[in-house]
Amino acid sequence: MDDIEYLSSGMRRIDDAILELVGERLKISRKMGAAKAAAGEGMRDIVAERATLDRFRALADMIGLNPEAGEEFCRILLEQSLSVQASAPRGPTEKKKIAIVGGQGQMGKMMQRLLGRAEQEMIVIDPVAKNGRSLADAADADVVIVSVPISSVSGVLTGLDGICREDALIFDISSLKSPFIGVLTDMASRRRVCSVHPMFGPSVRSMHGRNLIVCDCGCPEAAEMAVGLMKDQGAEIKVIPVGEHDRYMSYVLGLSHIVNIAFFTVLERSGIPFPELCSVASTTFDKMIDTNMSVAMEDPKLYYEIQHLNVSRDMMLSELGDAIHAVSDAAMSEGPEEFRDLMLRGRGYLEGQ
Repeated sequence: MDDIEYLSSGMRRIDDAILELVGERLKISRKMGAAKAAAGEGMRDIVAERATLDRFRALADMIGLNPEAGEEFCRILLEQSLSVQASAPRGPTEKKKIAIVGGQGQMGKMMQRLLGRAEQEMIVIDPVAKNGRSLADAADADVVIVSVPISSVSGVLTGLDGICREDALIFDISSLKSPFIGVLTDMASRRRVCSVHPMFGPSVRSMHGRNLIVCDCGCPEAAEMAVGLMKDQGAEIKVIPVGEHDRYMSYVLGLSHIVNIAFFTVLERSGIPFPELCSVASTTFDKMIDTNMSVAMEDPKLYYEIQHLNVSRDMMLSELGDAIHAVSDAAMSEGPEEFRDLMLRGRGYLEGQ
């Protein structure tokens, strides 16, 4: 037992040293971000990143570690470094007053953290904050971000319409747009209104390299302003007409959620204890379970709304049902041709053919 404790203690010391070295690396990354910002250079250097990944694979192989594990560890380091670099100020910018309605929610807090730099004045309008602020406090804001439940967006936007300056930029960050698309397009016909959808959760430290959708609701100027605000944070931005958003989300969110929920529902109803399945799990099963766990831990009300309130839901569900029948029929067929055809067609689609 003394030997085991001694060895365990040694491992803990090494673990601590590894994390301390990672911390030192991040300090250098922060300085690197400031230097790149001062030089006007972009945050990412794809060639250098690829060389670093190759170097980690080679070093991992040299010490007897799986090269893929070395590359995975390197990717984690690179992601953290990029997040730190992206947080560096990008030079002088015009000071803006940004009001976040619903700023005490998880996504509202995220927007405060990601946009709340020294040159910005942030105000939070949320009853939970108990700071005495109301929608009226958005009257002189340059940018107003609506971060409230989907069912409340329409009322908040309507309230802001009669309060905000005519030149203010107003946008929501909801996961769906169809429940209040009429309000968006109406307001966008006479003022700077668009709609934004960050395709990431509130735990991220930076927008750098993250997908973000900006919906043009009929005021291209507003969409352009939102792009400028978010691009400055390093986000990967896709601009689409607001009418297309929910059709995309029926697959990107709705389908991915429902497939995962169906997967763990089948497991739960199988009667086989989960630990038993894990004891015989394959690599594919483990990967599915990782995603399943992430989905299962999310807010059921939000995930229900993403399914229930999306006007494009029915088409996606119909296509999902057809696909399940097609796979089932192919699996039951006498020969492999039908099953192989499904897999080859899917492979071609995923490879962009």
